[in-house]
Amino acid sequence: MWITVGNLNSLLSQATEDERSWLLEYLSFEDARARFRTRQYGDGRVRMFNLVSNTFPTGFLPLVKKAGADAGFKVEVRDLRQPPCVVDAQADITWLRDYQLACLQAVETKARGILWVPTGGGKTEVAVAAAQRLPCRWLFVVHRATLMHQAAERYELRTGETAGRVGEGVWDVRRFTCATFQTLYARLADPAGLQLLSEAEGLVIDEAHTLPADTFWRVVMKTQNAYYRIGMSGTPLARGDKRSVLTIAALGPVIYRIKPEVLIQAGVLARPKIRMLPVAQLSDKPTWQGVYGECIVRSKPRNRLIVRAAQQASKPCLVFVKEIKHGRLLLDALRAVGVSCEFVWGSDPHERRMAAVKRLERGDIEVLVCSAIFNEGVDIPALSSVVIASGGKSVIAALQRVGRGMRSDGGKKTEFEVWDVADRGNKWLERHTRDRVKAYCGEGYETIVEVGAVPESPGGYIKP
Repeated sequence: MWITVGNLNSLLSQATEDERSWLLEYLSFEDARARFRTRQYGDGRVRMFNLVSNTFPTGFLPLVKKAGADAGFKVEVRDLRQPPCVVDAQADITWLRDYQLACLQAVETKARGILWVPTGGGKTEVAVAAAQRLPCRWLFVVHRATLMHQAAERYELRTGETAGRVGEGVWDVRRFTCATFQTLYARLADPAGLQLLSEAEGLVIDEAHTLPADTFWRVVMKTQNAYYRIGMSGTPLARGDKRSVLTIAALGPVIYRIKPEVLIQAGVLARPKIRMLPVAQLSDKPTWQGVYGECIVRSKPRNRLIVRAAQQASKPCLVFVKEIKHGRLLLDALRAVGVSCEFVWGSDPHERRMAAVKRLERGDIEVLVCSAIFNEGVDIPALSSVVIASGGKSVIAALQRVGRGMRSDGGKKTEFEVWDVADRGNKWLERHTRDRVKAYCGEGYETIVEVGAVPESPGGYIKP
């Protein structure tokens, strides 16, 4: 089969019927919410190979080449594209660490793909260095405004140039522009929005695991002239809805991975030690929402366990919740036992949230109860522990919460405490506990599942 490469899609320019049938089947995936599914199939699968146009997303090309050869097909690739720039060998990238330099080299060599880098690994530093070494027009896309500002500030610090910002009512486009997905999606019908997407020659997707969202995917698939296409995440392919394949489709496979242990050995990250505290509960609620409310949000024994963990945890400490009601219950319970604490939520103004973080860092409060808004984009190097009160099965959320406290604070911190709950007695809660433990162990984190009814009880060890 002959394949002609494009930035967004590649064309199957010549193939036998057997080869086309193989490619159609190979590029089909399960996805209950797929927007690519057509009624003609009716089997609940996504076909990423378009039989009408004979095209498929170019991100799949390395996989198609290898799988096609393994299947006994001869795969010939024709790439007539020209890179939009040449490497500037004189660009100043002296701030990069060795492992970040390896990421940059992967970008320059592969041109597209995923950088799998844990929290604290300096993903934005790599993106800034790529924009300096490859001096074309870059678009750095994020899903939160705070991340947009952080990336722009980092670019300005390292280069002395002004970064563009597109988001929160600002439309300032420059050679290196940081933008939110939400603003770009809102301007898809606007000539200015389409021009910005079309003119991007280099594309970086921060927290690339968010890309499969329908609106985000539509934005990315308008960047037809982006020759360089890079995704960055500490959990790039960990979605539970089987849509991570869309991240590969738009960007490409993983081209470089830095494991947490590398950063721990380098003194960049502190080593997390995770303690799973057991609580057993029965529930006759027929839905997950009912079980969550009864066994997590309003559960007196579980909340007592959370409060005890927050008391014992090293300070300063973050306590993660999912629902406002849960946060308020824990806030009252912690204050009742003499713990100085506050509660911040996603709808609170950014300034209020950051002021609370400052009070936590100064020691004015011991514990900050927070929502998922703190899963990412908030760095608290002085943090000594987190308590995960929210439960849940999301691997991405679990690892992001651990990552909040792993920065070594300039070498002052070598270990970091994580307190989680090993829920028992309910099929959903037990499955979610297993998912989180598997995620922790998969990253190489020491995870202790305790036995007994109180945190002090010793237990068996689960080690990677």
